[in-house]
Amino acid sequence: MADGTSILFVDDETTILKVFSSLLAEAGYTITTASRADDALRLISDNRFDIVFLDQFLGPARGLDVMRRMAEVNADLSYVIITGNGSTDLAVEALKDGAVDFITKPFLVTDLIKSIEYVKKRRKLDRERRDWLAELQLVVNEKTDELNRVYTHVLASLALAMEQRDSGTYGHSRRVSYNSRLIGAALDLGEKDRDDLKTAALLHDIGKIGITDFILGKKGPLSEQERNIIKSHPFKGVEILKPLRQFEHILPSILHHHENFDGSGYPEGLSGERIPLHARIIAVADTYDAILSARPYRAASDHGRAIAELLTYAGKQFDPDIVNAFVLTDAKYRRIAAHAGP
Repeated sequence: MADGTSILFVDDETTILKVFSSLLAEAGYTITTASRADDALRLISDNRFDIVFLDQFLGPARGLDVMRRMAEVNADLSYVIITGNGSTDLAVEALKDGAVDFITKPFLVTDLIKSIEYVKKRRKLDRERRDWLAELQLVVNEKTDELNRVYTHVLASLALAMEQRDSGTYGHSRRVSYNSRLIGAALDLGEKDRDDLKTAALLHDIGKIGITDFILGKKGPLSEQERNIIKSHPFKGVEILKPLRQFEHILPSILHHHENFDGSGYPEGLSGERIPLHARIIAVADTYDAILSARPYRAASDHGRAIAELLTYAGKQFDPDIVNAFVLTDAKYRRIAAHAGP
């Protein structure tokens, strides 16, 4: 019958401990005994047990109170409460607090063995249930990830279609996403954090879908009303993505990517570290690519000019630490490219 099940038997009656621990050992079980609550707590801290038989009355201590303290030490233990007071209320309280079984005195060794086998079956079922739930959660996570990829792909395609309306911005979101992830890596953000940043940057201008070609492609200066419409695109982006709960955590990055480090930006005039980190990163990557891209109202500039402008406005429009991280990262990649040769 020995199967590796380890049992702790706790009772303040030493005769019960000696007799039943001996009988259970003969039946093939591994038995450890304790007659005091403190000794039992020390034993479960230092050893591995599967089942604890726990007398309800251990001198001044109540078995149920000891069980609760044991559960804080080892959440995987299974408990059987033993008592001479076989009241229904006590049995209900014991089971409600986490006991698996309840035995009243006097009892026979067969009663203990039946209880052990019952607890073992319960533990087996609980393990199977946990394994099944873990497997189910894995499937759900895989499906959720797949769905997120589909949503992201569709929305990114929409953003790309929007950029096709203006040849100067075609591919802008993808480039901003790429550079944002590079900055995230330079700042030692975790993989999940960088992936979220990449997605937020990819969708940062999704709100411009609702803005007319006349305003987006206008070659002359914008009127105040037209500028306000352009400034509404972070809000519009949030409204587009808000129904999709899987994007909920990136909404602040999209809403605040036009905030300025000195508080002069929009939509809420946030400053410094009150601006979400991902939004501050996107702001740098967004401006860098915008300077390199042709616009209806100006020609494209070069890399040196873009870096110079980022450095000029560090601490004003941009987080200086993020600008420095981007400049150092860009320099590193350019050195690598130069040494790589043709």
